[in-house]
Amino acid sequence: MADIFDTSDLLTRIKEGMNKGIRVVNIRSKEVYETVKIKNHIQSLKKQKRNALENLGNSVYRVFKNKNSFDEESIRAKCMEVQKIEDKIEESEEQLRLLHEKAQKELGQLKAIAKPKVVATCECGAEIYEGAEFCGKCFRKVELN
Repeated sequence: MADIFDTSDLLTRIKEGMNKGIRVVNIRSKEVYETVKIKNHIQSLKKQKRNALENLGNSVYRVFKNKNSFDEESIRAKCMEVQKIEDKIEESEEQLRLLHEKAQKELGQLKAIAKPKVVATCECGAEIYEGAEFCGKCFRKVELN
């Protein structure tokens, strides 16, 4: 039985499987690293937004409490600051979405590359893949016409 089985073909398949696994880990680890970075940035922006809103609220309250004249320009500037922060949050969330989309696309391409093409069916019913010299189920020698 050892004569029938070509170990170089097996070793090649093992190597290809390991390479694919390493590429998947690389894609996933890069995605996780970038995701953490972006999420930390979003948290920082949200904290800035809370502080800006608190500052805006304090300004409005001081005007109310002291019955001062309403400084519309100052309030408008503080509102614009909050809006800019919200825009940055939206941009970061879009970066996060695109990052996940890119990772899924890369993984999809990897699966498409790694999946061997079925070229025949063995007498035992197993699929025979391109480049195979023996059936993976019954170990018969593959003889393609």
